[in-house]
Amino acid sequence: MAEMCGNCKNFFEPRVGGVCRAHPPVARADGTATWPAVSRSDWCGEYKVAPPPANPGIRRLATA
Repeated sequence: MAEMCGNCKNFFEPRVGGVCRAHPPVARADGTATWPAVSRSDWCGEYKVAPPPANPGIRRLATA
């Protein structure tokens, strides 16, 4: 698996765009704080392997 933001456990994708949650949010001049905006194909060097998504269908097959 490629080491890029879209495959990292620190990547979070709300409705619009993605953010990196590897570090705390950064304060802005207007008093709000945000995580850095990133693209799925970005890379920062702090890649952490994301756990595989849960697949309840596989578990059902294994216990059937």
